[in-house]
Amino acid sequence: MDTPTLAALEFGPLKGLIAPHVRTPGGRRLLEALVPSVDADAIASRKELAREAIRYHHEGARLGPGPLEDPEPAIDRLGPLGAILDPLEILRLVAAVQAADSLRQDLSIVCEEFPVIWREASGIPDLRGLTRQIAGKIAADGRLEDSASEELGRLRRRVASLEASASAALQAILDESGRRGLLQDSYVTVRGGRFVIPVRAEAKSSVSGIVHGASSTGATLFVEPLETLELNNELVTLREAELAEVRRILEAWSDLLRARLAEIARACARLAEMDLLGAVAVFGVTAGATIAGDAGDGRLQLAEARHPVLEAGLRARQLSPVPLSIAMQTRGGVLVLSGPNAGGKTVALKTIGLFALMNQSGLPVPAREAILPVFSQVLADIGDHQSILESLSTFSARMVRVAGITRAISPPALVLLDEVGAGTDPEEAGALAVSIVEHFRARGAGIVVTTHHEALKVYAETAPGAANASMEIDERTMRPTFRLLAGIAGRSGGVDLAERVGLPVELIADARSRLSTGHREAREYISRLHETTESMQREQALLRQERERLVEERRALEATVETVIGDARRRWSEAIGAALRMIDERLEAFLGGIKDRAVALQLRAEARRDGATLREQLERTLAAAVPEPPASAPGAARAGQAAIVPGSRVRILAEAGKGETGSVESIDSKGRVRVIVRGKRMTLDMGDLAVIEAAPGAPAGGKSWTLPEGVRLKRGGGVEAGSEINLIGSRVEEALDRLDKFLDDAYLAGHRQVRIVHGHGTGRLRDAVRGMLRGHPHVESHAQADERAGGSGATVAVLKS
Repeated sequence: MDTPTLAALEFGPLKGLIAPHVRTPGGRRLLEALVPSVDADAIASRKELAREAIRYHHEGARLGPGPLEDPEPAIDRLGPLGAILDPLEILRLVAAVQAADSLRQDLSIVCEEFPVIWREASGIPDLRGLTRQIAGKIAADGRLEDSASEELGRLRRRVASLEASASAALQAILDESGRRGLLQDSYVTVRGGRFVIPVRAEAKSSVSGIVHGASSTGATLFVEPLETLELNNELVTLREAELAEVRRILEAWSDLLRARLAEIARACARLAEMDLLGAVAVFGVTAGATIAGDAGDGRLQLAEARHPVLEAGLRARQLSPVPLSIAMQTRGGVLVLSGPNAGGKTVALKTIGLFALMNQSGLPVPAREAILPVFSQVLADIGDHQSILESLSTFSARMVRVAGITRAISPPALVLLDEVGAGTDPEEAGALAVSIVEHFRARGAGIVVTTHHEALKVYAETAPGAANASMEIDERTMRPTFRLLAGIAGRSGGVDLAERVGLPVELIADARSRLSTGHREAREYISRLHETTESMQREQALLRQERERLVEERRALEATVETVIGDARRRWSEAIGAALRMIDERLEAFLGGIKDRAVALQLRAEARRDGATLREQLERTLAAAVPEPPASAPGAARAGQAAIVPGSRVRILAEAGKGETGSVESIDSKGRVRVIVRGKRMTLDMGDLAVIEAAPGAPAGGKSWTLPEGVRLKRGGGVEAGSEINLIGSRVEEALDRLDKFLDDAYLAGHRQVRIVHGHGTGRLRDAVRGMLRGHPHVESHAQADERAGGSGATVAVLKS
């Protein structure tokens, strides 16, 4: 990952969002050094650690230590033989080692629940024996406690005793001299480590002793009386002995630490790693991020992705970004993003690129769902690189960067090009842009490119593996919505933007009059395409809602069936048990009346065998009469049909793509199926597909089952359906599919009679409809509608009650 790409994709500001959650200097250094990896195993390991750290955080614990001072300088200083650390350096080392040991012990308790994190934490060496020798013997200000050694304690007690004696002796001299008016002040002080008293300069000869200094004015002399000379000498000797003992202790502790220096360094390194991992987890939870998966097939898929740096900036202004959902194939795949200026194309481009970098750094990405492959390179050309000093215009600077990418590329790579070819003649720029994109595509790279060039939009419609996408614009207000629309090219809307920012009305009108007829027609076509797409999306949303409603009703019905069957099985089982018990009781009464004991025993044994056989037969009969209800799950097969799984060949039943065939690529957790049809991807519900060729190893279709005799589903249970359907204009096959679903819904809704409008036409549709009605299980009878209800152009069907 080259430096220009990291800068262009704002990897540095991204790390700036994690930095506030880091607690240690070592963790901060690791964050600063963090770069994306290209090693798939290392990336997978990082992501597993982050996944567990997020789960650990969700359970109310913060991974890593509390705030710590940096032990690294002390580790470096301790390396040379004979080096002696000062007390504060030793204190920092001991605190770091204790924090690492505490973290290891905490994680050992949950090692089974968080095995990946424990694998890392278990590498923290056990240094408790070392720290016990030092811990608690250094005060927060760096002074050694008296408990640091017996000798240090003894020396300090002796010093304290002598200081008290010297102070008392001097105080007695002060009291006596004061009465004679010899002293400047009545206090005892210290000069050069010796106790002295302040004597007026003119009274110096009246106090026998050694002068150790004078005040700044010379009016006061600090005199050590001869009476305390021996006491002061002994105090100086003891203090020197104390300093020597402190040095001896620090030397001994430094040697102890140096002997375990490699383990200390390893403990501090693991502590920094855990600190960074904890910060990543806090970032992930705060940002609502997820760990991206990897399908292994080069697929890139983002659902409701949010650029974290942009989101942080917007959140500061109490705004929210518009989430991005996108899918593409990155092995030789091309995605051309078009649309209005300031519509979010570059943000979309940067989001894709930054997510790739985050994924390969082991970081969670802010999205509802994400699938990201591992790229050998992420190479981006974004922004204006013009340089006056190097005589480079915007266009030439961009071409220099692109030329560098062409030389450096090594698939599987992701190439991100923002407004490729901008800054020169539009026709030449379009041709050049297409050639550049095709160059990268032919070499197996995945390319995402933003553009205003029509040539690139046309290329995306025709080139293998290429697709258009556009940033939506509100056709009423002509303002961008920042939503991405897959599958259609967008229009730039430069004139509209100019009008919106306040250029004169007459200038805008003149500009529009100068647009070529072809340009205006293309613009109108794209506008109609956007309107059609929006209409289709609304209809699809309504269909999804309807399908979800039906799925819920089906689940409710299945639950009802399961309850009915369970109750029936229980009642029948109880009845069978009661009957068998009655038989046993009467048999025992009968056998009790037989006087011949041998005959009674023989009859009892035969009765037990017959009873066991009877019980087994009854249980088999019960199981056959009331089978277990079928399991219902995403991907479950229809009766007699193989299960829909990745690799299955399927036929599309939905209106969009009806009759087309394709292969199942994946199935998400909600049962939505991604199907590849003629190189394009479609996302459909399970009910919109029929298996025509099972995937190798796919499970067989679910077994059929029937309700026990006398058990019926209740009709009219809340299903909403009309009593009339209009099939005019539909192809025969499509009409029959619609009619079949209509009859199911009408039957469940409790309708007794329905009307089917098929028109006159050639009569093919009418004959097909009546042929279906003749054999339909819900239809009791049918007849041509009377003249007021459509005559021969409609058919009335009476449904079974």
